[in-house]
Amino acid sequence: MNYKGMIKYLPAVLLLCACTENELLLREREQQFAVRFSASGVCTEVATRTASPLADGTMLRILAFRRVGESPDLSTDKYMGEGTYKAINGDGTLAAVSSLLLRTGAYDFYALTPDLAVADAGRSGAGVTCAVSVGHGVDYATSLTPGQTVSETSPAVALHDLNRHCTKLIFALQPKAGNITSVSVESAGLTNMTQAPVTASLHSALPVAGVAQTDVLTIAGDKFSTPDADKKTSASAVTLPREAGEFRFKMKAAFNGKAAAEFVADMPETLAFAAGTQYTFTLKMKGGSVRLILEVLPWGESVMSGQDNIGAFTPVTIHIGTWEHVEIPGETDGGNTAVGTGQWVPNPELDAEIGAFGLTSVGGEDLPWASEQGVPGETGGGNTEVGSGDVWGTEDVPADTGDGKTNPNPDVV
Repeated sequence: MNYKGMIKYLPAVLLLCACTENELLLREREQQFAVRFSASGVCTEVATRTASPLADGTMLRILAFRRVGESPDLSTDKYMGEGTYKAINGDGTLAAVSSLLLRTGAYDFYALTPDLAVADAGRSGAGVTCAVSVGHGVDYATSLTPGQTVSETSPAVALHDLNRHCTKLIFALQPKAGNITSVSVESAGLTNMTQAPVTASLHSALPVAGVAQTDVLTIAGDKFSTPDADKKTSASAVTLPREAGEFRFKMKAAFNGKAAAEFVADMPETLAFAAGTQYTFTLKMKGGSVRLILEVLPWGESVMSGQDNIGAFTPVTIHIGTWEHVEIPGETDGGNTAVGTGQWVPNPELDAEIGAFGLTSVGGEDLPWASEQGVPGETGGGNTEVGSGDVWGTEDVPADTGDGKTNPNPDVV
């Protein structure tokens, strides 16, 4: 065999192969194009009507999968790539931060906000596929837009509405006593919250069943809104859903410049926090008593002010209990510096009312509005401080929280 002759032509063969490979890679790259996206907004899964636009600056991560079977299945479908996008203009426009590049074909598009990392997106098998880790303070919402065909000449995709998977809590103080001239909330919160973080497969409900309830939610006083003319003030928090179980309410507040007093009460063990739902705990003061009232609504919905308010929801309103014989010194009571919180008396019909209104389920399937078609909401909000002994940061999507405050970077103590 003439090896010398073969060696003579080897450089030319290698050059030809290299050129051919480069041309193939070039053609491969030329076939890819940037997909464009828009998003109508975010809403609640149990009551979807008209989604509110995403707040400007909201970040999304969008992943593309090529389907293997007849229906979407993240455990078997082929991961094709992902990109990150930011909401602008308040009209559903998404600007690419890192573009998703694809070739012509049909894809299933998964979107999540905020743009949390998705682990094992390109791998199938045992365990959680496309795992997302979610903690307190994160307004986590997702959507699936299936079977979308895109090409270089038709690269636009309108994403389906995103559904929320967390819970919103609001804490409010409404003084009514005539001798109250000033109020200042120092802190408010709940004990025995779901231990964070939890890990879920992308676009699935957060698996809080059986998770330990050891975290403590604390909202610092500086997160509360400035008291209005009626001295009302409030703050909000985004938390993981929570199964029913024992927990405690706490609010520490100062009145008339006196030393702060802490109102503490055991909460009903039958109450759960459902995804996509907001719960408002309000201290309503009247005379020598302070009532703790719970109002439950789909996240972001305003309270109905009259029976003719088309599109509004009547909240589930429950009287949790009352602190009786509360004593609040006036500004002129020089010798009285402490507020007497009196005696806590729970509502004896509490568990029956919670059960009747369907407030015992994390999924919210039995809530009064679960069968209705929709409620608007705004992504974000959450003046949240949640801890279980350690200190960690929280990630939140800033938007109107309903109490006039935004908090893109809540501190954790």
